[in-house]
Amino acid sequence: MKFSNGFNIFWIIYFLFFAIGLPLILHYAGDHHQSDFEMTNTSVSKAFILLGVGTALWFIVFIYYIKKFLVNLALKKNGTIVLNVVGLLLLIALAAGILFYAYINESRGYGWRYLYFWHPYIFIPGSFIFYSVLFFDITKSLFSKFKANP
Repeated sequence: MKFSNGFNIFWIIYFLFFAIGLPLILHYAGDHHQSDFEMTNTSVSKAFILLGVGTALWFIVFIYYIKKFLVNLALKKNGTIVLNVVGLLLLIALAAGILFYAYINESRGYGWRYLYFWHPYIFIPGSFIFYSVLFFDITKSLFSKFKANP
C-alpha cells in the first residue's frame, strides 16, 4: 500500500469519527435529551422547521456523496463502485436510523418537538458538510501545489 493511500484512509476514518461518531457519543452518553418542560414549550412550527433543516442537510450530504464518490468513479470506470454504493446505503440507513431511533426513544408523545439545533439528526450532516469542505476541498487545493505532476 502506498503512503498516500494509507494517509487518505486515516483522514477518512478521522473525519467519520468527528462527523458522525462524536456527535452521537456526546448526545447519547451525555444525556442531552429535551426535558418535558422544554418539549411543551417548543412550538410545532419550530419542530417542523428543524425537521426540514435536518432533512435538507441530509439531502445535501447524499448529493455531495453521490457527486464525489459515485459519479466521479463511474466516469473513471473503477468497478470499487459497489463499495461506494454500499457506503451510500449505509449513509441513508444512518440518517433514517437516527431519526427513527430518536423519535421512538426521545419524543415521549410530543412528536417532533424533541428536535433542537444540536440534535445529531441536524448536527451530523452539518458537521459532515463542514468537514468535507475543510478536509477534501480546501486541503486538496492547498496541497495540490506541492504534488508533483508527471
